[in-house]
Order: sequence, then structure tokens, then C-alpha cells
Amino acid sequence: MYNANSTRTLWVLQGEARQLFAQLSHIIGNYAGDWLTITSQANCQNEFVFNMLPPNQTKKLLGRQFRHAIFDATAGFNLDAFAMLVGTLVKGSMLILLLPNDFSRWHDQDSLRWNENPTAITVPNFIAHLMQTLAECGLSSNCRYFPQPATFSIPSLPVITENYCDLTEQQNTLKQLLNSNKPISVVVAKRGRGKSALAGQFSHYRRCIVTAPNKSALTTFFTFAKPNTPFFAPDELIACSHNNFADYLIIDEAAMIPLPMLKKLLQQAIANNSRVLLTTTAEGYEGTGQGFLLKLLLDNSCQYFYLHTPIRWHAGDKLEQFSDRLLLNGLLEQKAGSELNVLLVQYSKIERNDINALRSIFYLLKIAHYQTTLTDLRRLFDAQNLSVWQATIGNEQIAAALTIDEGNLPDSLINEVWKGTRRPKGNLVAQSLVAHAGERLAAKLRSVRINRIAVLSAYRRKHIASQLIQTLFDHAKTQHNDFLSVSFAYSPTNYQFWTACGFVLVHVSSHKQASSGSYSVMALKPLTESGLHLTIKLEQKLQRNAYWLKDIIDLPFSEMITKDSNVMLSQDLDAQDLDELAGFVYYHRPFEATYAALCRLNHYNQTHQQPLSMQILSALIKNKNNQPLIVNLYQLAGKSALMQAIKHEVKTWLEK
Repeated sequence: MYNANSTRTLWVLQGEARQLFAQLSHIIGNYAGDWLTITSQANCQNEFVFNMLPPNQTKKLLGRQFRHAIFDATAGFNLDAFAMLVGTLVKGSMLILLLPNDFSRWHDQDSLRWNENPTAITVPNFIAHLMQTLAECGLSSNCRYFPQPATFSIPSLPVITENYCDLTEQQNTLKQLLNSNKPISVVVAKRGRGKSALAGQFSHYRRCIVTAPNKSALTTFFTFAKPNTPFFAPDELIACSHNNFADYLIIDEAAMIPLPMLKKLLQQAIANNSRVLLTTTAEGYEGTGQGFLLKLLLDNSCQYFYLHTPIRWHAGDKLEQFSDRLLLNGLLEQKAGSELNVLLVQYSKIERNDINALRSIFYLLKIAHYQTTLTDLRRLFDAQNLSVWQATIGNEQIAAALTIDEGNLPDSLINEVWKGTRRPKGNLVAQSLVAHAGERLAAKLRSVRINRIAVLSAYRRKHIASQLIQTLFDHAKTQHNDFLSVSFAYSPTNYQFWTACGFVLVHVSSHKQASSGSYSVMALKPLTESGLHLTIKLEQKLQRNAYWLKDIIDLPFSEMITKDSNVMLSQDLDAQDLDELAGFVYYHRPFEATYAALCRLNHYNQTHQQPLSMQILSALIKNKNNQPLIVNLYQLAGKSALMQAIKHEVKTWLEK
């Protein structure tokens, strides 16, 4: 019962935003629909454009459905927002895409999100990709230019003549879910396949509770769910001990939940003898995307169910075809491993205007890396200071690496970063080593940061990655850089890999990353004498600080750090400690970055029986940085008051 008129369609207009909205107003007024408008330009509204949402709020749309929409990309093209909007439009909908009149002079405001630059940049590679995608979908002829007010013909809007949906696949999957004996069931599908509706129907057959990143994303779920199915926010579930958990915990939109929180939810369900039903879209824009598929659920306790047939629109939907090509949805087909002659592997730098090569690299990153998003796609196409590298056998890409140039910052800016008063975009490692490790030289020297590296699974453990890194090393040396750097989520295997490649651990974060649930660590590989001097200095400082950090950071420091008795036992205050203490008291250096120096100050004060009391600092260190305990013990107003009290104690000591 498929009707061609019920497919969703895309209409593309180019021009100035205010003019386009004015010319579209009579369409919005005369054709029934929601006409949801995604735009960052509030001043383009008129009395007909009332259902407006800025691009950075489109996560509110997940789990909802709309008919007809406008996506305003005249100022900037937010791919994440576009993907979310497309997934909400029901069959028969039209999406009107507004593009700038002149791409040759267009500075994409969305680049402020993903490019390490304070101003918007031109994006020629993304524009080429967009134009090619429009042409492939036969849409280039739909582009219209409006250099001056004009009338134009209205495209015939689709007419819905039937609401038939083939639910055979969903019903069969529901039966399989009900018969599954696995502790965890995972329903994976693209948007519009009925994942949430299926989970709602499931709740009629089992005693369930449901959680999701936000309750508003569960509109479709509750439409189909058993009435009064209890909802709990993820942090609420984790915080409370549920005696009567339920037979099943349903986690909708699981890819939007950070991995450590998702892991805790699964552990809590298992501890309460409850099974789990996860639903997720694994195309990347919701959050961790492929993350939990590649990292969290790699064991035999899971059973996967895949939905392929759309129910929100028909198979062969034109808008989905365009969206899939634009967003590079899907994954590479991995070839079976074969005998590899390493002499046949070629390592090279990709030209940034090679669109086809960049597309292939994105597919490779998606399949090989646990967290690759649409923001990464925009960065891959056009981000400045970014270089793209590949390892190939013949015409096949088997590995890729992304690097970013860092350092060579002016002294005035470096000093502001050290004080904590400036944190400009870019220079992730260089700035962190200044702001947190206290070493200004890290941002003064020129460096190259390895941002991503990935190898197809069939070619892993064949030294492809290490040879690719050696290629980066050799090239960076010819460009007169002082060191290579890398920041990665700590795991024993990650640590062993990078140290085997000659990198030296120089810094560890004080908090676990929300996305990975692991501590971020930084390592350097020197290229010059200056780089070597910096690396040794930072390594020795970390060795010295580890004596105190091991009490508050859950990392195996004894395995990670080479023991040097002279460095480890040298816990007297030195000039750099006093420098950092002054930065903490008089400027905005973080408490965590100054923790080891504060510990040495407290140790010195107690050892030398100084008359000045640092009661609160001493109590905090004695209780291994248990800040809530000290706040309650001294009846302080909160963490901010605690920091002010400690600053006062340290300031008094410094001035005396």
C-alpha cells in the first residue's frame, strides 16, 4: 500500500535569510503542519514563523514527531541539529533547507563549535561535499537564488492518502525479545524504525521501569507503553537503592548516556536481579554513538536485535537517502584478515581537498574508534591546523591518524593561561600542561598533538599504528617541532601502547572523563633538545607529585611511574611550589592543579612546627580531599567557601 506521495521530500533554497523567510510565510500559513523551524537567527522571524528552536537545543526533539520543517543553514550548518530534525519528520513531510546565497564568501558560524579558532572560517570541503550530495540525489536543480524580492512557484506539497505501516519486523522482534533469556537485550536501529514504540509495547508484557537522558525524549515510548510505567532519571536511579527494581530496566536513547553512567545502570540492574532492554541509534549524533557498542557491551551476556524497516516514513524515502549520504551514515564492510606483507603498506599525508579520501577516513574512524560523531566529520573536512594521515595497501585504507599543530603561543597569552584567566580555543595538551602541570614552556615550544589514531581490526597487532606514528614523528621533525603529544583515556593497554611507541607520561587528570569513565593522561615524545628538557622536567614533577596524587586519583601509579627515590622523596617546598601556591591564592589556578604543592606546604608546616595554623587544609589532606566531609565539619556554605577558606590560610602563610 505504498503511495509515492507519502515520501518525505527536500526543497533547497539559497538566498538571504530574512528574505527567504518572508517569501516562505504564505506557505507556512496556507499548508497545515508543525513547520518547526531550526534557526540561530531569531531576528528572521515573522508572524508566520512561530515554532522556532535554535540548533543547540535540538536534543529536545528526540522522541517526538513533526510534519513539515525549515532548517536555516544560512548562517551556519549544524549537522547534529540537521540529523535530529530529519529523524523527527513523519511521512508526507517537506523539509525546506535554506542555504546562503554565495558560498564563496560564506563563513560558517557553526565552525565556532569545532574549529580551534575564535572566529568563523570558510568551509570549502564541506560545501563541496554538500553540493555533490545534492547532485547525487537529483536536488541541485531545486536550488533557487533570490538576489532581490521575487515571486516563485510553490512546490506541490505531499498529500497523505494513507497511514499504512508494515509492522511485521517490529512484531517479530517483540516476540524474540520476550523469548530472550539474555541479561541484556539491545535494540539497534536508525531513526524512524520504531525502537521506542517497541520498548513501550514490551512494557505491557513485563514489569518494567524506564530511564532515558531526559523524560521529554520518551514521548513515543509513553504513547505505546503500559500506563503509569515508572520513569526514573539515570542519576536518580544510580543514587537510590531500589529494593523493588523491576523485572526489566528499559534504557531508551542509551547512546546519549555517558558510558560510566550507563555502566553503573547495568551493574545496578544486575545487582537487583533485573534484566535490561537498551534501545539506541548508533549513528553518532546522539552522544557516545558507537561507544557502548564497541566498548561496553562486548561480551556474551548481550543479545542484539536490529530493525531495518522504517515506520515513520516509507522505505526508499528521499529525505533519508539525502541525509544518509550527507551524514555518511553506515559502516564499512570489514574484510577478513589476511597475511600482511608490511613492505606493501604505504604511509602518507592526505591532501585536505581530497573529499573522497576524507569520507573514507571518516568511515574508518567510525568503525575503529569508540567515539566518532558528526562534529568529527565537520572537523575532518575543514578544521584548521589539522593534518590527516593514512596507511594503505593498494587502494585500501587500513589505518588513519589525525594530528593538530599546537604551541608557539605568545608569552603574554601563556601567562594568562597559567593564571587561569584565559583559556582560548585550541592547544589542548599545550594549554593543559601550562594550566594544570604549571609548565609554561609547553605552550611556548612548537608541537604536534595526535588527536585520533585508528586501525581496522583485521590489521591490528601488525605494528601498523606504531609505524604510522613513526611517520608522524619523522614529518614533525622536518617541520622543526619540539615534541609530539597525545592525550588518551587511561587503560593498561592504551598506556602500554603509547609507552612502547616512545612516549613519556607527563600528566594525569584529576577527574574521570564523562564520556569514557577513565582518567585522561598526557604523554610526550621529544623531537629536540628543548622538547627533551621539557619532557624530563614534567616527568620528574609527576613522579614527585604522585606521592600525594595516589591518595585522590585511582590510578596504578606504582606501575605507571618509574621509581626514582631521589625525586619521589624530595617533598620539601621548592621555588616552583611557591610559584604555584601564589597562582592559586592570587589568581585562578585550579585547586586540583595545586594539590601536590598544597600537600607539601602542609607537610612543611607540620614538620617545621610553624606557628601559623592551616587547620582546614590539613583536615582536607588528612581526609584525602573529601570535600563534602570538610564542608560539613567546619559548617561552610559549600565548595566555593571551602576553597576561599583554604586560600585565606595559604595567603596568610605566604605573607608571613
